[in-house]
Amino acid sequence: MSHRFSIKEIAHQAGLSTATIDRVINHRPGVRRQTANRVHAAIRELEAQEAQLAMSGRKLMIDLLVEAPQAFLDALQSALRQELPLIQTAIFRARSDLRARFPTEALVAGLERAGRLKSDGVILMAPDTAPIRAAVARLAASAVPVVTLATDMPGSARAGYAGLDNRLTGETAAWLMCRLIAGRTAPHILVTQRNDAFRGEAERAEGFRAAMARHRPDAAITLLVQGKAGADFATQVAERSHQSPPAGLYSIGGSNRALVQAFARHGLPRPAMIGHDLDPENHALLADEALDAVLYHELTDDIRHALQVFLSVHSQGAVPMPENGTPLRVILPPMMAGPARSEA
Repeated sequence: MSHRFSIKEIAHQAGLSTATIDRVINHRPGVRRQTANRVHAAIRELEAQEAQLAMSGRKLMIDLLVEAPQAFLDALQSALRQELPLIQTAIFRARSDLRARFPTEALVAGLERAGRLKSDGVILMAPDTAPIRAAVARLAASAVPVVTLATDMPGSARAGYAGLDNRLTGETAAWLMCRLIAGRTAPHILVTQRNDAFRGEAERAEGFRAAMARHRPDAAITLLVQGKAGADFATQVAERSHQSPPAGLYSIGGSNRALVQAFARHGLPRPAMIGHDLDPENHALLADEALDAVLYHELTDDIRHALQVFLSVHSQGAVPMPENGTPLRVILPPMMAGPARSEA
């Protein structure tokens, strides 16, 4: 394997031992494919970050531990690549462990690894559970700041939160939904979540329910959680809809193309649909007017926010600590026209 980085530097980037790195780069046996892939990924990350190393300033290594749909993970990586070179105060480098399914024990192990490697900060998107809170507390006690991303852990030892006010986001979705279904009597509204262990998703659902109760008390709300259903979830949603075809669908958990296709396969009219995150799938659905609105936040804003928290902690307040949260944005199909997208 041709590279220009020391074994020690690759080991630090990958979070592995120098002996393991040596075995991989010299093609020696006894290394799992997953571990070898991690070494290759570390070298690619070092190459991508090399331009930053010519900058002056303190070098800070941060860790990202994120469970989210693949489209979100791709967008997050893109935002990270955009934002890291723009920070002039310090040179940030990142180790990323991004998974569509991230078991709690693996998340805790990742947080503990960040502590052992003396990470300068952790960006965490994970369920709000007692084991993860305890791991965050251990990191905080070791002077490793943690910023929660997209879904918060209020009352924990985390240093900050980068993401939406999720309850307000749900209330905004309800406001939009009421206008999309105006004129429908006693409408049936579906709300779909990916994982009810994520506080952010639960807060969006709660905000939506509360606002719908105020604005449309005649509406019947059905909450469906994907959980372990996987790719079968969209079909299950459509099958449930035969009993009472929904006037609207607030899709908190994603998989919107699969949902649209499932309604079509079952001969059901597509309900008014509001989704989350401006990923390529939702972008295309908006352009085709197969989705009526998307609520989102710019991940570059979130990354910038998290880096400012880390700078504030490490500068002992010389860099101001940002307030929690990032702006909510809304995009509708007419905004997709033309080469330059308009945003609200």
